[in-house]
Amino acid sequence: MSAGRNIETRVSRAAAAAALAVLALSASAVATPVPATSGPASAPVVRVDAVQAGEPPAPPDAAAALRMARKAQRAFEHVRRRNFPRGPLVNPKCGESIGRFCLVEGWDDDDWDPVPEVPEVVEERLDLIAVLDSAARIVPMDAWLTGQRVAYRLEAGRADEALGLLEACDPEDAWCEALAGFVLQESGRYAEAEVAFGRALGRMSAEERCEWTELGPVLDRRSRGRYERFACGSSPRRAVERSFWHLSDPLWLVPGLERRSEHFARRVRARLQADAASPWGLPWGDDLTEITLRFGWPAGWERARRRIVGVRTDDVVWSHRPPGAQRYTVSRLGTAGGGPLWNLDEADRRTSWAPAFGEILRLPHQVASFRRDGRRRVVAAFAWPDSLLRCELESGIFLADAHGVTAARTGRGDGPLEVAEARAVTPATLVGVEARCETERAAARARMPLADGHPLLSDILLLHAGGAAPSTLAGALARARRDRTARGGETLALYWEWYGSRGPAAALEVTLSLAREGKGFWRRALEWSGLASGDADQAGIRWLEMATNPGSEGRTVELRLPMLDEGRYRLTLEVVSPAHGHAESSTEIEIVAAPRAAAVPHTGPVAASPRPH
Repeated sequence: MSAGRNIETRVSRAAAAAALAVLALSASAVATPVPATSGPASAPVVRVDAVQAGEPPAPPDAAAALRMARKAQRAFEHVRRRNFPRGPLVNPKCGESIGRFCLVEGWDDDDWDPVPEVPEVVEERLDLIAVLDSAARIVPMDAWLTGQRVAYRLEAGRADEALGLLEACDPEDAWCEALAGFVLQESGRYAEAEVAFGRALGRMSAEERCEWTELGPVLDRRSRGRYERFACGSSPRRAVERSFWHLSDPLWLVPGLERRSEHFARRVRARLQADAASPWGLPWGDDLTEITLRFGWPAGWERARRRIVGVRTDDVVWSHRPPGAQRYTVSRLGTAGGGPLWNLDEADRRTSWAPAFGEILRLPHQVASFRRDGRRRVVAAFAWPDSLLRCELESGIFLADAHGVTAARTGRGDGPLEVAEARAVTPATLVGVEARCETERAAARARMPLADGHPLLSDILLLHAGGAAPSTLAGALARARRDRTARGGETLALYWEWYGSRGPAAALEVTLSLAREGKGFWRRALEWSGLASGDADQAGIRWLEMATNPGSEGRTVELRLPMLDEGRYRLTLEVVSPAHGHAESSTEIEIVAAPRAAAVPHTGPVAASPRPH
């Protein structure tokens, strides 16, 4: 930006502020009667009246005040655009078109850091706030002015001041409550934001509430078509919305549905911009509304040169999502081909967000279900990711269905967790294990479907080998491994329980097998042709043992793994009872590379030493 143009903008801004101050003075002069007293105290008032004694004071011009405020807002965005940092010469490939805009493939925002604003833009924003405040003294209840005053104070880092502005709002005004939710959400006060947005929705008309709660832009094409078959406000549609936001909640450890309140904050942002100048320099439209609802307000902009043909170039404006933004919205409401329900960082991002508690990593873990008094008791162990800082942890295990958490247990530290399924509720279908730093921006989670399991056989819990074999769940949990990884040649201990009915002691036939999962096409073809053997990818052992306890019997067996290739394996436990028939339970184990010093040269068969109790 040239110096001359900048000076002109500043002079225009100062003139607008002065003109608005005169209008505000006229408003106070008309509204405030002059006391009929004499003496030194009244002298200043007499002089003000004397200045205006030639003619009666004109009423303040609200329309002129709003025009000046809008002009100042447009001027600020012009200054902001002209000061965008310069990016490289690029030749982008469009991955998805949204109206006039393009989501660019291969542009990784995680490698981009926001550039601090130049002092000129910071000062211009403060000038704009002063102009907006002056206009608000003339038109105090204008929705557009209130919104802009709040938004630009947030940009200036004055969130408390923005909240203070809203104290003068009509308590029954839905827009004021929505603005309060917006400020609280942007400040990371998610539980309070959810309350404020709840009040705002309660004060909206049915039509407006439908518009605010509509999910369409953040759903994939197939899900959106199914969702929009339901009438707005209908019970099925509300059920879908409730389930979607529950499953899309980034952390069940954090009170509230913070991803839902973020959606409402983005609705506020879209409304703020709908009738205002934007940093893109284009009129606001449905395309920018969709982009805002999907990705939020940019963390910054860049002006780059784009190569068109040969040596020709033109200017393009890039907007960047915040670094560390992830997809938290549920990919689907059921599994597909055994795939995950959630994918925090899909290459084809439909929507993303960067919450105040930081990026969420995948939590290494193992989960197993047992039965007590007709209810499931779910236990979990986890390993805090090595890439995150060591810190004081808050952790939790959660049982849930599609519409909410049904049972939870939280704790401190990285110890094992357990929770009992609640009585008299729909059986849980999901389990989540979460941990986060209490003082740092770090968190990790794991969520998965929770299978019903066999009524006679528990899941398998992986333990560290060695020492006395535990015969109770409490003893086993104290020895639980933190995840489901192992090394070739390592010895594991496995704990499970058998739930037989009353009757004479009977011999159980137990089979433990290990098989590699997900063999590639060429590997299967080589095995079929006889050019390769599959023996190294599967092994097993079988034995007999007596069942005597009519309730639950805990069993521990130590298993020495052969020297297996790295990859995922399925460990399956089968129990055949003369009285109860066949029961089966399985878990996945990932074989990882062994450290050189810890490698054990062993190529023999699986060795198992069962220790029934």
